[in-house]
Order: sequence, then C-alpha cells, then structure tokens
Amino acid sequence: MSAILRSRWFYLNLVALAILATSLWWWQQTEQHNNDAKASWIPDYYLTKATIQQFDTQGQLSSSIYAQRFSHIREFDSTDMIQPRFNIYLGQGSTWFGRADDGLILDSGAQINLSGDVLVTNGPDLERPLSLSTQRLRLLPTSNYAESDSLVQLSTQHSHLTGTGMRLTLSDQQLQLLSQVTGSHLIEKQ
Repeated sequence: MSAILRSRWFYLNLVALAILATSLWWWQQTEQHNNDAKASWIPDYYLTKATIQQFDTQGQLSSSIYAQRFSHIREFDSTDMIQPRFNIYLGQGSTWFGRADDGLILDSGAQINLSGDVLVTNGPDLERPLSLSTQRLRLLPTSNYAESDSLVQLSTQHSHLTGTGMRLTLSDQQLQLLSQVTGSHLIEKQ
C-alpha cells in the first residue's frame, strides 16, 4: 500500500512540476512578446523645432513642413508631428499654407494625415482666395490633392460653405463637398 502511495505522490509531483515548468515558459514568452512590442514603438529618431523640405525631380522646392517635434518610427515607416505648419509650392507663384495640432507622415511624404484644428489656405492668392478648416485632413502633396471625411468649413472672398466630406485639387482649386452642404454667398453691389 505504501508503495502505491509513493508512486502516486511521485506522479503527482511530476505532473505539478510539468505544470510549473509550462507556466514559467508561457510567462517568459508573454513577457518577451510584450517587451518586443514596446520596443517597436520607440522612435528611432526625433527632431525638435525642425523643417523638412521636399524637392521635385527638377530640383525645385515642392513642399516644406515645420513642426515642434517629429518622431520617426522605422517599423511603421511613419513620422508623427506635433503642431505642423506646411507650405506646398505649385509653381507660377501659387502656394498653399496650412497648420494643424498633430500630423502623421506616411510613405516618405506621399501622404500626410492632419488632425485637430486643421487650417489650409492659399492666402496670398488675390484672384481666388480660399481657406478651409476641419478636424481631419488627408493631404497628398505630390498629387496636389486633399480630402476629408469630417465637417469642413470653407471660406472664399464672397462665400461661406459648410459640408461633411470634401475633395480638393490644389492646383486648380476644384472643390467638391460631399454631403450636408449649407452656405451663403454675398453679392457685391455695384
């Protein structure tokens, strides 16, 4: 009888040891995975109060972005921005200016996502001044294109429009408000 009890204790101890070893291995793997995930979010570099400039294939300045802070994360090939200010140069003196609370540069500048109090304007254009504000904007500088799914307020020299969703071609100011459009237009008396 005592031999049977000893063999049962032996097997129970063996099972308990196997469960303990498996639990320790699982815990170690989980910790390693969490540490790897945390490490991948660490920026590989950051810049403070800096300006990034992009040039076209002819060597002409096509855009510049200033931000309080740029943080680049290699694993996502993205750059976070705090308080970005940007200029997009279209040639023949046509320039678009803008600002936002935050931004994210994707695909080496092919797409810029702006958020929080976004303002975009062609300010110095005397013939067709245009300003728009929204909470979120996707900007494609190389395509001279901007779009938003959020509420957009648009101001021109004689009009004020509001709509949800927008598409804008910067080079020719072709604008499309997608839904819930309201507005007013002032007619100058002659």
